[in-house]
Parts: sequence; C-alpha cells; structure tokens
Amino acid sequence: MLEKKPSIVAVNTRLQPNETHTPGNDVFISYSRKDKAFVEVLSEAFKRIGRDPWVDWTDIYKGEEWWQAIQRGIESANTFIFVISPDSVASAVCRDEIDYAAHCHKRFLPIVRREGFDPQQVHPQISKHNWLFFRETDDFDHAFDELVRAIDTDVDYIHMHTRLLVRAIEWQLKTENNSYLLRGSDLKDAEQWLVASINQDPKPTEIQTRYIHASQAAKAAFYRARQRAKWIVMVTTVVVNMAIVTLGFYWFYYYLWETTVTRIKAEMVQALNATVAGVNGNDFATLARTPLPPGQTEPVSNPLYQKHQDWLYRVHTLVPYANPYSYTAGTRPGEILIVGDVLRTLEPEKATVFRQSFIVDQPDTAVYQGLFQLSLTTFVTRDQRGAQFAAFAPIRNSTGQIVGAMGLDVHADYVVNLKRSIRELMSFAYLITLLWFLGLSALILRVTRPLNEEE
Repeated sequence: MLEKKPSIVAVNTRLQPNETHTPGNDVFISYSRKDKAFVEVLSEAFKRIGRDPWVDWTDIYKGEEWWQAIQRGIESANTFIFVISPDSVASAVCRDEIDYAAHCHKRFLPIVRREGFDPQQVHPQISKHNWLFFRETDDFDHAFDELVRAIDTDVDYIHMHTRLLVRAIEWQLKTENNSYLLRGSDLKDAEQWLVASINQDPKPTEIQTRYIHASQAAKAAFYRARQRAKWIVMVTTVVVNMAIVTLGFYWFYYYLWETTVTRIKAEMVQALNATVAGVNGNDFATLARTPLPPGQTEPVSNPLYQKHQDWLYRVHTLVPYANPYSYTAGTRPGEILIVGDVLRTLEPEKATVFRQSFIVDQPDTAVYQGLFQLSLTTFVTRDQRGAQFAAFAPIRNSTGQIVGAMGLDVHADYVVNLKRSIRELMSFAYLITLLWFLGLSALILRVTRPLNEEE
C-alpha cells in the first residue's frame, strides 16, 4: 500500500461528476506496503478461483486522483479485507481506508499476517470483528478456504449492498438526477433488500436508504403524473366545451346588461340636461347661500326654494323613474351641501334637509369633485336607498361660473335582479353541462384504461 497520507477531509471526498464506478470487485485489500509480497500471493489465490480482488497496484489507472481511486475501489467491493500487521496498524493511510469502508457500511474481514502490534492501537472497526490468521506458521490453503467461506456468507445480500451503494453514489454525483433512480424490478428488489436488512449486517448506509426512498417517491410521482394526464384529458374536454358554453352565456349576459345600462344612461342624460336647463344659476347661487330659519328643516317661505323644489318635482313627473336633487360645494375638503331634493315632496322619510352636509368618500370623491370642473358623468352607486344609477352635471350662473351641481338618481334594483337571475341561470346550465361532460370523459377514461396499471 502506498504510504501517501491524504488530508482528513479526503475521507469524505466524493468522485467528480465525470468519473464512473465499475462495480464487480469481490474484495478490497487494505495493507501496508511491507506486506506486499503476501498480498500478491493472496491476490493470485483469489484470481485462481475466479474472484476479482481490488489492489492498488493494478486498479489505480493512469491520471486518476489517488484517494478517489481508493474510494472507488472500496465502494465497488463486496468485502473489505484488512491485512493486520504492526505496519498496517500504525499506517495513517490504512486507518483512512478503514474509516471510509465503515462510512460505506462495508463487511469487514480482518486477517492477521504479522503479530507484534499493540492491540490498543487497532482500529475499533477491526477489533470488533473475528480475525482469520494468515501468519507464516499457519496453513495458507486452510485459512484461505475459511476466508472464501466467510466472503460467500449472505453473498446475495452483500452483492445487493454493493450494487445499491455504487448506484446511489452515482445518483448523488449526477446531482440526484431522476434518470439514475431505481425502477421496475430493480426497485422491488431494493425494497425487499431494505426490509431484509433489519436482521442483516452490514446495515444500509444513509445514502442507500435515501436513494431507495427517492426511487419510491419518483415511482409514486410517475403514477400521479400518469393519473394527472388522464385527468388532463378529461378536464381539457370539459373545459373546451364549457368554454364554448361560457362564451355564449357571457355574450348574452353582457349584451343584455350593456343594452339596458346604455338605454338608462341615455335617458338620464336627456333628463339631466333638461333639468339643468330649467335652473337659473344666479337664483340657485342665492338660494344656496340662504341661511335656514331657526327650527326649520326647509326654507319653505323662500320663493326661490319653492320655485326650485317645484321644478325638481316637475322633472320627476315627466321622468317618473328619476329623482333629481341639487347641491353646492361646502367649505371643507370633499364636503357638499344639499340644496334641493325631490324626495322632500315624494318620500320625506328618505329625504335630506336643506343644506345638509355630506363628506364624500372614495371612490365617489373624484366624481363629486369633478362636477365643479367637468361636464355630465354617470356611474352606478349604492346607498341607503339601494342600488341606483346616478348622473351629475354642473349648474352655471350667467357668467359661466359653476355655482353648484344637479344630481339625478335612477333606482337600478330591477337591473341588479336581472343580473342575479342571469347568473343563476348560467350556474344551473354550467352544472348540467359539467356533469354531462364529466360523465362522458370518465366513461372514455375507463374504457381506455390499461389492463395492467404497472405497465
């Protein structure tokens, strides 16, 4: 054995990704170079009976990293033979080889070649195993027969241990690529071996166990993926057909909704323009600044107020679905003051009071603030009176200055109810169509299912 000593880190060094394992060595022989002559005899004895020993003088190829070659030999060997002598016991390199063999959970077969060593210096992995004696005074043939019998004990289990270790390390070196995992009968054999290892020695290594579990997980993932592919076929069929139905229902819903909204908005715009045209901006500005008499909620004695309220009521009688009201800007940010409100005549319990203050919240703030700068706008809002369409337009005085705004509300409950009815109809149609295509797809999948799911 070469006496070059690797660093302590080298014990855990792995092969580089471009290196490969060649499993099949029956034994790895660890020895001191002073016992080389004996190891040559031992190696030849193995070869005569068709066994393949791993010895450093033949199995370290040109250009290979020395310690990586040692690791490769240990990993691919079924049994680790340690030649005990005073020199090998004291050898740091031999100790590193023993450490790595123990790390790989290899089966140890120590053989004594030369005595004269301190038993306390023998590596613990060597001490705890039975020793065979190959001293010069011992019968070599008899000792060799015992060694071969020991090697052949539980040979199938040991061979599988080596095979799985080599493949697990290769999988690790290939960044745990799934293409290197176990499949089919290989995986079944590995699972049976893992169960059998409970009562066997050596035990599986951590990387072997993880390799088998990763293979099992990949198998489960494969069957899940295949099942998922079946579902994709069914879902795709359902989705494509449902998409056609969805587009049809959506077009109908969108067309009906937009047509209704467009008609209402057009009528509101016409009514609002007519309402604003009938308001004198100068009189409105004067009315908006009129203080409310003590104890009153309306300035009923004010002719401008009576004229304004009469006009709002007249608009309502001409456009019964419209509830007009007017307001002006308050002194605080976002504040408006209600001036006129047709509900004071129609539904007093729902009406505002004269100059009632409101602080407009988002998202309506931008709309209300824009009334004093922009022209007419419409949107759908919801308050204590329910869902409604609202339209607003500025009121200008004789100089063109905006002095307030006119609002027009149209209750939209019937439109909201119509939307709800359409949604319910679509949901029912979806359910019927979905059940039909699910049943049809399930029937197709059942007919086309392979007879053997393991194939």
